[in-house]
Amino acid sequence: MTPARRGSGPGGPAARRVISAVATWRAGQSGVLVVAIDGHGTAGKSTIAGDVADTTGAALVHTDDFFQPPPASAAAQPPLPQYYDWRRIRTQALEPLRAQRRAAFRRFDWSRGTGLDGVVTVGPADLILLEGVFSASPELSDLVDRSVFVDTPEHERLRRLRVQVTPENWDADWLIAQQAYFDLTRPPSSFDLIVSGTSSVRAGLQGGTP
Repeated sequence: MTPARRGSGPGGPAARRVISAVATWRAGQSGVLVVAIDGHGTAGKSTIAGDVADTTGAALVHTDDFFQPPPASAAAQPPLPQYYDWRRIRTQALEPLRAQRRAAFRRFDWSRGTGLDGVVTVGPADLILLEGVFSASPELSDLVDRSVFVDTPEHERLRRLRVQVTPENWDADWLIAQQAYFDLTRPPSSFDLIVSGTSSVRAGLQGGTP
């Protein structure tokens, strides 16, 4: 399945709140600002991040590009870090962009469900958006300045998921790992900003994981 990408308009209330917060955060620091936009799958993160990037010219990186199925030797219910190649997120995306260099990396091949697809290039910018589940994880926290949680009720997320993914293609272990991540590792209260994702997804967008 192909992950959702940029939005198609000036942005709704959630995107405007993120842009306003970015202006405030910028006042407190100089140089590159890295903002993680995290939340459950189908919460509306990609649309919000795309609208913010379209409005501000921010560099946009998706954690879905670094998705990786856990190895066969993984535990019965692998923890969320095993689903993302966070070392590549660091070395191939965040570190060069923070140094104001172009980032280039190969993305996960969603059409095949395994391996890597073509090369993605992201140009440097003063604002970097790292969008997707796991973007605010401890494994990346030293390279992320601020974090945004996209809050969408479970019943709405499941409705969107049913539209995008047939039940036989759901990854139940990923859903369990994701819930544990937001319950124990990065609860909503730990984020710098919480925005609503209930009006952020437009008809026709496709999600990434699960």
